[in-house]
Amino acid sequence: MADKKLAAEKKAAADKKAAAEKKAAAEKKAAAEKKAAADKKAAADRRKLANQSVKPKKYQSVSEKKKAERSEFLQVSIYVDTGKILGLVALGIVASSVLMAGLIFFVR
Repeated sequence: MADKKLAAEKKAAADKKAAAEKKAAAEKKAAAEKKAAADKKAAADRRKLANQSVKPKKYQSVSEKKKAERSEFLQVSIYVDTGKILGLVALGIVASSVLMAGLIFFVR
């Protein structure tokens, strides 16, 4: 009887010790994960701050503020050189008149 009781007590103590070790390991793992997450967040914050250049604040006009706030996917600007266009039109008119004159002489 005493042996059974002693064996039961040893088993209970061993189970208690195993449960305590398991709990301590789980707490240690959770603490390590928490620390890793905090380190990752701190590294991301440092990277974010490093990417931001420190610029002295200057006065921005209303149009500059609106331009900075605007978020467009794509902006296309077309610049027309009217001198070149008028030159091409004039060249076309001269060429067509020469061709028509040649055609008239050829037909007669």
